[in-house]
Amino acid sequence: MPLKYALFDLDDTLYPRYIPIMPAIGERIKTYLMQQLDLNYEEATQRRAYYNHRYGTVIRGLLQEEAVNIQDYLEFVHDVPVQQFLQPNPELAHLLSEIPVHKYIFTNSYRKHAEEVMDALGVRPYFEGIFDIQSVNYVSKPARHPYITVVHALNTTPEACIYIDDQVRNLEEPKRMGMKTILVDAQPNKWVDVAVEDVLEACRAVKKMIADENQEQSGD
Repeated sequence: MPLKYALFDLDDTLYPRYIPIMPAIGERIKTYLMQQLDLNYEEATQRRAYYNHRYGTVIRGLLQEEAVNIQDYLEFVHDVPVQQFLQPNPELAHLLSEIPVHKYIFTNSYRKHAEEVMDALGVRPYFEGIFDIQSVNYVSKPARHPYITVVHALNTTPEACIYIDDQVRNLEEPKRMGMKTILVDAQPNKWVDVAVEDVLEACRAVKKMIADENQEQSGD
């Protein structure tokens, strides 16, 4: 089946892991827990770890156990100055422009945050849309539900998709479903088709996958 979609994770995938956006979000999560649940810093750190362990993400833990406004939570924790951390990446923009399939962002974060990251990198025009945590009913990767939701929303099949992420655990479900998988800046395992060092190499790998698939199709 021809490859038609490239789904890119956002944070630590479109930009290098050493850029401290995710640690900044992590600190704001703890601040939110301190303010809303009347915890001290150590208690907030422990509560965050508990939610992540039991529910996979803090947001799922809050939905299950607390009476908080999730929209307020998303806006608060993602209120980080991404423009101070990121610069336009013309090479990334060029490589994205050369990928001849539909491209989407697929992230556990918040749409507004995704838009700010894309704008700071100068790549927003090269993506047709964003699947954020609200798009998948607040169920985060690596659970199976968000991948199925995205495939259904695109009216396609997993076999037509390439998924790119920096977390190896997020590649197991898409690989099981039939997607091609690309891992950025991490140690690969059996769920990874291609491992690369950064998003630029990931774009080149996507192009190669598409070219190889087209060659196979034409040879059938």
